[in-house]
Amino acid sequence: MSQSPNRLHELDSLRALAALGVIGWHYTNHFQASPVAYLMLPFYRHGLLLVDFFFTLSGFVLARAYWTEQRSKTLMHNLRDRVARIYPLHFVTLCAVALMQCYLINHLAGQAFIYAFNDKFDFALNALLLNRTGLERGFSYNAPSWSISTEFVVNVLFFVVIAIPRKAARLGLLALFAISLVVTSKNGLISNEKVLWAVDNDVFRTIVGFLVGVGASVLHTKYLSRVAVKSWIADAVALASIGAFLYYCARGDFSRDWGDLAAALALFPTLILSVIHGNIVKSILNFRPLVYLGTISYSIYLVHFPLQLAVHIAAISIPMKMPYENAFFFIGFLIATVALASLTYWSVELPGKRLLRSKSRAKTMSQLI
Repeated sequence: MSQSPNRLHELDSLRALAALGVIGWHYTNHFQASPVAYLMLPFYRHGLLLVDFFFTLSGFVLARAYWTEQRSKTLMHNLRDRVARIYPLHFVTLCAVALMQCYLINHLAGQAFIYAFNDKFDFALNALLLNRTGLERGFSYNAPSWSISTEFVVNVLFFVVIAIPRKAARLGLLALFAISLVVTSKNGLISNEKVLWAVDNDVFRTIVGFLVGVGASVLHTKYLSRVAVKSWIADAVALASIGAFLYYCARGDFSRDWGDLAAALALFPTLILSVIHGNIVKSILNFRPLVYLGTISYSIYLVHFPLQLAVHIAAISIPMKMPYENAFFFIGFLIATVALASLTYWSVELPGKRLLRSKSRAKTMSQLI
C-alpha cells in the first residue's frame, strides 16, 4: 500500500467502492440473479455508470500528477509509465479469458460465456488496447477492459496535448471536451453507437468524464486548496452527492437523454472535491482496509469477469446449478474476487509495472551513453 504523503487515500477508497459496484452490475447481468437487492439495487440497475466515475477520478489524479511544469513535457516517459501501470495485468487477464473461453467452447458448452467475439482479430485488438475504439465488432474476451482501452486512448491524447504550451493545451482540452459533450449529449452517455469517423461513443464518453476530472483538479489546485473550506460543509456535500447518486441509480434504467450525463457531470466531481475537503467522510474513507481495497481496485476490476467465467465453467463441469441468488454465495464471490485481486496485484500488477519501468529507464540510459 502506498504511503506517499501526496496521495489522497480517500480517493483510493472511492475507487474501491466503485469497483465493487461495477461487480454488482455484471453479477446481475451475467448470472441473471440479484441477491440482497435491498442493498445492491442501485448497482444492479445502474452500476455501469460507475465506470464514468473511474474516468472522472482518473482525470483528477492524472492531471494532479502529470500536468505540472516538470512532468507535462516528458511525453514518452509519461506514456511508458502509463503502459507499465495498466498493461501487465490487462494482458494476463486477456490470456486467461482466452484460454478459458477456448476450453468452454471446444470442450464443454459449444458457445462462449456472455461475450461472443473471441477470435484472433479481437485478441489482437485487445492486446493493442484498441478493443473499444470502433474497430471491433462487439465486446470480446475480458470485456470490462473496454474502459481500459478507451481510457488509454484518452490518456495518450491528454499527454500529447499537455506537452504543448499551457495556454494552447487549455484550448485543445476545451475543444476536445466540447466536441465530446455534443456527441454524448446526442447519443446518450451509455450507448453502443459508432459516431464521428466511426469511433465508438464510449471514446467520447471517456473524454467527457476524464476532462471533467481534469477540470476538478485545476479547480482544486488553483482555488479550493488555497481557501479554508469548512469541513462540515464539505461533508454535507459529499453525503448529499452519494445520496443523490444512489437515488438516481435505484429509480430506473439508463437514460438516453441528459439524465446519466447530468448525474456524471454534476455528482462525480462534486463528490471527489468534497471528500478531499471534508473531515468525517474522509476519515471513514481512510479506514485502512478500504484504502487497501482501493490499492488493488484495478486488479478487482480486471479479475472479476475471469472469475465469473471460471465459476460458469465449474457449474457446467460438475455439473450443478449454482445458487447465484443466495446472499452468502454472492458475498463469497466478492471475497473470492478480492482474494484473487490481491494475488494478481502482488504477483502480476506490481512486478509487471516495476519490470517495464526498469526496462524503460535502462533503455533511456543506454541512449544517453
